[in-house]
Amino acid sequence: MIKCFFFDRDGVLIKNYGYFFDKSKIKWLKGAINSIKILKKKKIKVIVITNQSGIARGFFDENDLNKFHKQMNLELKKKNAKIDKFYFCPFHPKGSVKKYSKKSNLRKPNNGMILQALNKFNFKNSECFMIGDKRSDFLCAKKSNIKFEYKKKYSLEKQVNNILNRSNDI
Repeated sequence: MIKCFFFDRDGVLIKNYGYFFDKSKIKWLKGAINSIKILKKKKIKVIVITNQSGIARGFFDENDLNKFHKQMNLELKKKNAKIDKFYFCPFHPKGSVKKYSKKSNLRKPNNGMILQALNKFNFKNSECFMIGDKRSDFLCAKKSNIKFEYKKKYSLEKQVNNILNRSNDI
């Protein structure tokens, strides 16, 4: 039984604009909001894990990112949906902001963010599923022994429903 869904953020839930934090231009991808609603109705935790090297590169700061995530949840709240927790990695070894210019086990393909979530929410990896759009997402899930699918070209709602239907058959 799935108790937690991990999502990468950019390119999975919202349009990937690159180093982006303009909260007025959040563009949800097809089926993203409905997939979150479905998961919440089934009492499944929704957790975002996202590399945000724009912080290390000096494009925005942690406060900007937290406001951006708050705006995402404000938009979701209007649709009776919610992301339970955002985990992000602000670090990058080639960052220009000294404080964030380093390697980190949080940065995907490492699995530090997932390990934090498993610990905080007391999930077993067998109770979790992840959807991402990059090889680093896949490797992160693999290191965590969590089932994974790449984001499909069709609606995320359809993809999540297919995963839930398959998990019920097991």
